[in-house]
Amino acid sequence: MPASFPPGSGWIPIAYGALDVRDAAGFVTDADVLVLPTRPSEAICLVGNGAALWRRIVATAPAPPSAFTPDEEGILAHFEELGLVALAGSHPARVTELHPPVLSSVLHELVYALVARVAASRGIPCVFTKGPALHLQGLREREHSGDVDLWCAPERVEELADALRPWGWHRAPDPWRGTTIQHTVTLTPEQWGCEIDVHRRFPGLVLDDERAFELVARDAIPLRFAGVDVPVPAPATHAVLAALHAVRPVIGAGARTPGASSAAEAFLARAEGSVARARELGAVPVLRRELEPLADPGSLDADADGTPRDWEWRQQPDRVRAYWKAMRTESWPVRVRLIARFVWPPDDVALASARHTGVETTARRARWARLARGVRDWVRRPG
Repeated sequence: MPASFPPGSGWIPIAYGALDVRDAAGFVTDADVLVLPTRPSEAICLVGNGAALWRRIVATAPAPPSAFTPDEEGILAHFEELGLVALAGSHPARVTELHPPVLSSVLHELVYALVARVAASRGIPCVFTKGPALHLQGLREREHSGDVDLWCAPERVEELADALRPWGWHRAPDPWRGTTIQHTVTLTPEQWGCEIDVHRRFPGLVLDDERAFELVARDAIPLRFAGVDVPVPAPATHAVLAALHAVRPVIGAGARTPGASSAAEAFLARAEGSVARARELGAVPVLRRELEPLADPGSLDADADGTPRDWEWRQQPDRVRAYWKAMRTESWPVRVRLIARFVWPPDDVALASARHTGVETTARRARWARLARGVRDWVRRPG
């Protein structure tokens, strides 16, 4: 314990996420505070004297060291090692209040807070899309989602993905790595049980990646998850993005279904200003059919041109044709590397491909099986 400290300093509670779980479902009776330390680790549930002490610091911070007993000083030293308190005048991860969970999945809520904190610590702009935010904004009835989606500054996608590795996520096998063809980087959890999709763009917009993100981030609004302000798209923007996701083509699935179109229409109808936002974002070419009932006759004509990103190649009847069309946007040297990677992929990509078909096998056999499927798809005539 320092003999002296600057005026105005004291013990401050810090965390990358904190929740009052005394009455939360799924926790044991003595569970009190669920915290995510500022150093890479899993969430910790504070109970008994430790929880009481941490709550006390939340209420009185910055609390002078002289206010604590020797036993409490020992607990504080342990908290400091974990990254749950700091002896300072201020801290960017300071916790000022505790609230019960907002989401039905408490760990899911902590992941939102964690990713927002990690991004903020590196100055990476991001906006969290889809998921429970759509429910909280009144845009869909379903509350929970299986993963966390966020859209960050396109040039910093790789940086954010790397920054989340110490926290327990690793990049899923990706044959497109090193290119910008794929719109998202998927991070697979080691223990958290929640995938993270880091988007560099949203399929279906005609704008370039940087301009699209700039417009979405410009009017983002905060939702508070686990004590952290998490930026999400404004309702009209979010409705457009959700509608695009609803009608996004899936390789080999054929034309847009009436059900997908109805879902998109519902998103757009629930948010005031969705038509104007779709025009600004360059979503009219994809969503014109769903927007027309909400727009004045002929008002969409001027915005109907443009090539939606990641749309044409996803409409192909099989993966071989889709991937070939996608890689045609790259230079020939990159195309050659991608062709070699798809014909004879690395172990992780080959094994992931085999698991996708429900088969557990060796990497060598997985490569041959993948190659055989590709040849069959290529010689098969569409339609």
